[in-house]
Amino acid sequence: MKSLHSNILKLMDSIINKIAANIHDFSVSDQAFTRCRKLNPIDLIKLILNMGAGSLNSEIFHAFPDVNSRMTASAFEQQKAKLKPECIKEIMAELSQA
Repeated sequence: MKSLHSNILKLMDSIINKIAANIHDFSVSDQAFTRCRKLNPIDLIKLILNMGAGSLNSEIFHAFPDVNSRMTASAFEQQKAKLKPECIKEIMAELSQA
């Protein structure tokens, strides 16, 4: 059973990496995600997919325990606003086809 979970996580990582490599197809602007930020597209997508029912600040706190790598809730929302909904739809579609 553990190998099944590992395989699913590896598949999810490869899908997210593929999406991040083509992030401009899934962002609202060609200028989005061009600068090096604390929250890159890979971490942003993983954080969105791993969020639970906690507050946004607590989810960020648990995802980024290192204070230096943590961002504000406002910064997260600004980065999230750059993503098209098709990004998550594509990830789920590819995952369900596998």
